[in-house]
Amino acid sequence: MKKLKTKSNAFTLLTAVLGVGTAAQAQTLYSTANDFAQFASGAAVTSSTYYSVASTVNGIGNTSNPGGTGTIGSLQLSSAGGYNQYLSGAGFGADTAVLSAMDPGSVAPYSAASGYGPGTATAYSGILSFDVNTANLTDWSSFGISINYNTFWPATTTYFTGADGNTWENCVIDYSIAAQPGSLNYFDVGISENAASDTAGETLNIDNIQISAVPEPAPTTALAAVGAAFLAFVAPRRTR
Repeated sequence: MKKLKTKSNAFTLLTAVLGVGTAAQAQTLYSTANDFAQFASGAAVTSSTYYSVASTVNGIGNTSNPGGTGTIGSLQLSSAGGYNQYLSGAGFGADTAVLSAMDPGSVAPYSAASGYGPGTATAYSGILSFDVNTANLTDWSSFGISINYNTFWPATTTYFTGADGNTWENCVIDYSIAAQPGSLNYFDVGISENAASDTAGETLNIDNIQISAVPEPAPTTALAAVGAAFLAFVAPRRTR
């Protein structure tokens, strides 16, 4: 029993080692029909038929009621068809809360914080993810994000069954923002598309836009210390 306990303690310690450097919990920018209704200057088309998550809690990007109660739904867009197309009606990022989440330490342009002049972007790398449903597209497509005209494509994509019972694709995208001290005139984020030209005009849906930090690497000194303790647990004890 003592040997089993030692192995259990060693496993617990190893788990702690592997947990060092994990990413912070993701923040939801947009996930309800209420969130998406504010896109395209309030003229966005939303869908209650397609939704990857059955969320009724507004994201932090909701400008009128962030964190409040919303209704289940997604953003409906039309495919542009073609290479590196910026999808109409899919722009966001002007909100101060979204800018702060995507680029911590930044100052929104033409705001009280910037003295109503140009803002500041800090050098930062993060991870943005969203879910896309392409059931109505008749040909191939892939999706990324554009940040101030710099386009980033997914590092990973995973297919899954959404809360609506339909097949969705989760796109996880690593992005980076260059420093612009006192010279940030705008901050625009949107969904970009690579697709066959014959998909133009066909509809797709976007849901559950989230942001998270890049995982921090585990400090070498911490790993060395915990590793030494781990070896002490598993090393056989000498008997007299």
